[in-house]
Amino acid sequence: MACLLHADNITKTFPGVKALDSVNIKINSGEVLGLLGENGAGKSTLLNIVSGIYKAEQGKIYLGDKEVVIDGPKHALDLGIAIVHQELKLMPNMTVAENIFMGRLPKTKIGKVSYRKLFANTKELLERFGFAINPKEEVRFLSIASQQMVEIAKALSINAKLILMDEPTSSLTTEETSQLFDIMKTLKKNDVGIVFISHKLEEIFVCCDRVQVLRDGKDMGVSDVSDTDEYKLVKLMVGREISQRFPKRHSEQGEKVLEVKNLSRGVHVKDVSFDLHKGEVFGIAGLVGSGRSELVRLIIGADKKDSGEILVNGKNMDIKHPHQAIANGIFLVPEDRKLQGLVVMQTIEKNIALPMIKRIKKAFGFIDPRKEQKMAEKEIKDLSIKCTSQNQQVVSLSGGNQQKVVLGKCLETEPDIMILDDPTRGIDVGTKAEIYEMINEFTEKGKAVVLISSELPEVISMSDRVGVMFEGEMKAIISREELSQENVINYAIGGK
Repeated sequence: MACLLHADNITKTFPGVKALDSVNIKINSGEVLGLLGENGAGKSTLLNIVSGIYKAEQGKIYLGDKEVVIDGPKHALDLGIAIVHQELKLMPNMTVAENIFMGRLPKTKIGKVSYRKLFANTKELLERFGFAINPKEEVRFLSIASQQMVEIAKALSINAKLILMDEPTSSLTTEETSQLFDIMKTLKKNDVGIVFISHKLEEIFVCCDRVQVLRDGKDMGVSDVSDTDEYKLVKLMVGREISQRFPKRHSEQGEKVLEVKNLSRGVHVKDVSFDLHKGEVFGIAGLVGSGRSELVRLIIGADKKDSGEILVNGKNMDIKHPHQAIANGIFLVPEDRKLQGLVVMQTIEKNIALPMIKRIKKAFGFIDPRKEQKMAEKEIKDLSIKCTSQNQQVVSLSGGNQQKVVLGKCLETEPDIMILDDPTRGIDVGTKAEIYEMINEFTEKGKAVVLISSELPEVISMSDRVGVMFEGEMKAIISREELSQENVINYAIGGK
C-alpha cells in the first residue's frame, strides 16, 4: 500500500494543556486506521490539524513524499482531505443539498445557483451510497442520525483520497452503522484512506486494518488489528486495567417512585405505561425514532402530553415544565448535551449552578459566588472532571468531561429519579466505567434511574428491566431473567 499521508512530531498546546506531544501518524491508501483514546487524549485535535482547522506549533505533514503546509480547511479539501466531524457542522436552516455542496454550488451562466442541478447532483450522490434522505429537506427537520449521514455525504461528495471520521457512528442505528461500513469497504477498494475514531471497541475490530492509541496527548503505539484485543487496547488507552466493563450493583428495590399511565403524544408516543421502583434501573431500548426521547420529554414536561397520567410517589402530578420536574425530584440528562444540556460558552461553575439559581440567591436577587464555587468544586472532585479550574469554559472541555458537567448539574439538584438519555454516547471506555459506577452508587442510595441507551450490551447489563419501544409504543417490558439481545431486537423491530 502506498503512503497517503504521514505527520511527524505533531505538537499542539491549548491554554493549560498540551493536547498533542510529538505525535506521529501514518495513513496508507486503501486502509482504515482506527484511532483510539479517552476523551481529551488528543484524537480530534490531531484530525483537526490534518484537516487544516488547527495549526501545529511543531511537526511536519507529508502528502506522499511531499511536505505540505495545510493552510485551512478549504486547502485541505483541495488536497483531497475531508473530515466528518464528531460535532455536526451543518447549517440547520439550509437544505441537505446546500449543506453537502456548500462553497461548491453549481451556477447558471448568469451566476445564479442552479438548484435544479444541485438537487439532481445531491439525489444521485445520496442514492449511490444508499442514503434515504430528501435533498430538499431542511437539515433542522432531520434526526441526529440523518444529520450524521449528511455530514458523511459531504465528505464523499468531493471524491476525497483521505477521509477523517471523528465518531461517525455515535448517532447511527445498527443498520445505519452497517451501511456506513459497507461504504467504507467500497472506498477502500478505490484506494481511499480512512482514519476512524470510535469509542465502540467492537467497531474497531469490524472495520479497521490497523489501530493507533493516544493517551494524554502522547502516542502509545500502532498495531495491526489482528495482533491485539480489547483488553490490550483498554489498558493502553486508560493506563490501568478495567476489570469489569459493567460493574455489578448491590441495590435492593423498594416501593414505586414513578408510574406512567397511558401516556400519549401524537404519533411519537402512543399509550405508554410503565413503573419505576426505588433502587431500580429501568432501561428503555429501541431504534432511533422509536419514541424513546419523546417519552422522557413528556415525563419532565419539556413537551405537552395529549393524554395520560404521571404519578410521583403515588401522587398524580401535572408536570408542565422541566423546573416542575426538578422540584419534584426528577432530572433529565438529555441526549444532545451541547444543544440541550449545556451553555457551552459559559464556565463549568455557571453551568453546574444553573438549575440551582433560586437556592443560591442572596438578598436582592444576587447569586452567592461562594456557594456557586463550592458546588462546582464538589462535582469536579466527585466526578473527576479534567479541567484547569471551575472557571474553564465548557466549550474547551472534551466530550466526556462535558457530559460529566451535565451529570454534575443533575446531582446538585439531589434528584430521586435520574433520567439518562444515551449518557455514554461519544464517551470513552474509562469515562463510561465511571458513569456506570455513578449509576450504581445512586441506586444503592435507594434512588431510581431510567436509562435510555442505543448500545444493547449497555442497556441489558445495567438494567433490572427493559422496556422496548417501537413506533411510539412500548412493545414489551422484559424482566432481568429474560433479557437478551435477541429478545430486545425482536421487539425493537416490531416483533411479537
